Amino acid sequence: MRKRAWALAAAVIIAAVPGAALAQNRSSQSIGLDVSAGDGSVWGTARLTATRENNGFRLTGWVESGAGCVELKAVNMHLGSYLGGDQIVKTCETHVQVPVNAWTHHTDVVLSAIVNGGPDYDSHIVTLTGR
Repeated sequence: MRKRAWALAAAVIIAAVPGAALAQNRSSQSIGLDVSAGDGSVWGTARLTATRENNGFRLTGWVESGAGCVELKAVNMHLGSYLGGDQIVKTCETHVQVPVNAWTHHTDVVLSAIVNGGPDYDSHIVTLTGR
C-alpha cells in the first residue's frame, strides 16, 4: 500500500513540474506607447504584449493612429539612441486598431509620429524583457 502511495505521489509531482515550467514560459510584458507631434497634428497609441520566443520576442496587440501616420519599430538602443530598426506596423488610418503579431530579435520598441516635412517624434522607448 505504501509503495502505491509513493508511486502516486511521485507521479503527481512529475506531472506538476512540467506544468509549472510551462507556466513560467508564458510570462509576458505589457507595453503601452503613446506619441504626439509637438503641434499635435500627428498622434497615436499602441498596446502590446511581449513574450520570449526563439531567442527573441513575440509582439502582439494593436497600433492606432488618432491623426496622421504612426509607425511601430523594433530597435536596439546604443548609448541612449538608436539608428534604423525594423518596421513592425505603419498606419495612417485614423481611429482603426491595426493588429500586431510580429517576432523580433531587437531589444526595444518605439512608436513614432511621422510628420510630413518635419522631424518625427518618438514615444518613450521600452526595453523588451518578456516578463
